[in-house]
Amino acid sequence: MPPKINISPDKLKRSKSVNPEDETPIAPSVSAGAIDRVIDLAFNPSREKIREMTIIDRMQARLLPLLDLINLQWQYSIDIASYRQDSIEYEKMHKKEKKPVCANLLEEYMYRLAQWQKSREGKNLDTATEIALAETEAKAGEDDFGKADDYYKD
Repeated sequence: MPPKINISPDKLKRSKSVNPEDETPIAPSVSAGAIDRVIDLAFNPSREKIREMTIIDRMQARLLPLLDLINLQWQYSIDIASYRQDSIEYEKMHKKEKKPVCANLLEEYMYRLAQWQKSREGKNLDTATEIALAETEAKAGEDDFGKADDYYKD
C-alpha cells in the first residue's frame, strides 16, 4: 500500500488561467470623448465655436476677422463714450472701477483669423465629424453584438 499524501483541498481546485491572449482587447479611444464634444457643439455652441464651425468660403474667411475687429473697436468707442459721460454710472453698469482698456488688436486679429480659417470650407466641422465617426466605429467593435455566430444560422 502506497503512503498517504497530505494535500490540501484548495490546491486541488482548478484556478482560472490568466492568459492575455484569451482576453478580448478593448479598442483604444480615438479621442477624449469626441462624440460628446461634437454633440455639445451641435446643441450648446459658444460664440467662439460658432465661428469655428460655420461653413464659409475663402473670401469670407478673409473679411470676417476684419469685421470682428471693427466690432471690437466700435464697442471700445461706445465704452469710452459712456465712461466719459458718467463714470459712476459706467462702474455700476459694467461692475468695473476703471476706464475701459483697448484690446491688443494685432493679437485679436491673429486669433480671429485663425478661428475663421478653421471654418473655411467646413474643414473644422468635417474634422470633428470624422473624429466622432471614428470614435463610434471603435466603440462598435467593443460591443458583444455579433459574437454569437449561431444567432444568424438558419
